[in-house]
Amino acid sequence: SDSGGMTAAQRMMAKMGWSAGQGLGSRGQGMTTPLVAKKTDGRSGVIVNAKMKDKDSMLGGGPLPPPPPKKPTVPLSGRPTRVLLLRNMVGPGEVDDDLEDEIAEECSKYGEVVRVMIFEVTDPTWPPQEAVRIFVEFTREQDSVKGMMDLDGRFFGGRVVHANFFDYDRFNRGELAPVPGEE
Repeated sequence: SDSGGMTAAQRMMAKMGWSAGQGLGSRGQGMTTPLVAKKTDGRSGVIVNAKMKDKDSMLGGGPLPPPPPKKPTVPLSGRPTRVLLLRNMVGPGEVDDDLEDEIAEECSKYGEVVRVMIFEVTDPTWPPQEAVRIFVEFTREQDSVKGMMDLDGRFFGGRVVHANFFDYDRFNRGELAPVPGEE
């Protein structure tokens, strides 16, 4: 039952002092037209001001902003190897008995994980975000690349993970400690 051609929402707002064409703010400074979803293609859309008809008249006016840059398809952290070094996943003293298994399980979505090794730098002057070094060995280099692309920059427990490829021969020799000049 429309009274005077107003929707239920408009009637409720009118009881609070609103009238058509007036903004919603306490001094009438708010938006005067509703926002609506508008399809841009088969699977996505944008939020637009209901009065505006064309796609260039979105909220801020003007053309749509360019899409954000994609992560590079070629890793920027050295030559790919089968071993991934993850840093800043956990801090010093936060390594527990389940961490290796959790990392192996998480990384198995990129490919077969051969082993996970965790090395903790005990030097108290070492930066805490670099102190726990987690090494993940994959059976195939391309799986390590997938892992690096997905994990580098990802948040884990409130920390930003840093992922790099690690020299396979050094890994096999158990040389897991950082060396001067290493990223």
